[in-house]
Amino acid sequence: MTEKEDIVFSRNTVEFVTVAAEYCAYLERTTEHSRKEFIETLLKLLPLLYLKAQMLPDGELLSDDDLEDFVTEDSYEVLRMTIFDLLADKDSYLDVFVDDMKYSDTPVTKSISEDLADIYQDIKNFICLFQLGINETMHDAIVECNEHFRSYWGQTLVNTMRALHDIRYNTNYDEEEEEINE
Repeated sequence: MTEKEDIVFSRNTVEFVTVAAEYCAYLERTTEHSRKEFIETLLKLLPLLYLKAQMLPDGELLSDDDLEDFVTEDSYEVLRMTIFDLLADKDSYLDVFVDDMKYSDTPVTKSISEDLADIYQDIKNFICLFQLGINETMHDAIVECNEHFRSYWGQTLVNTMRALHDIRYNTNYDEEEEEINE
């Protein structure tokens, strides 16, 4: 087996692909879930996605060509708005891990729906590239996904988990859910 095949078919890669595909599929079914179920499932799925992303093997890009994007602006926006509609007044949170915060006197507000859609976009592009079944493309998709995890969406994921945790455990969560369902 070559080095690129070792990375592509390693146990850690296969496990990440499985969790990443489940994350994407779950977000694509957002309308099928109550807000409570959505939040509770994400609080289980996101840590697993983070763990499996940390375990992706390192590698170097084999091609100088840019990898194809599959998530369009329209599909991104539809997903983001669907999540926003479900979370409603719980969508925004204060972020303290933003570089702009150092220079700002006002808090920086982030959006859970935008964060989840950003993570989805990167993961879905990865999954689509992986499904092409071309070893070199799959290899480069792993390397790029790993780089994006380290530089962007890993931190976004943990920030979003913090916000979801706060909704679930530090608000009148169960009472609010009962009111929504009535």
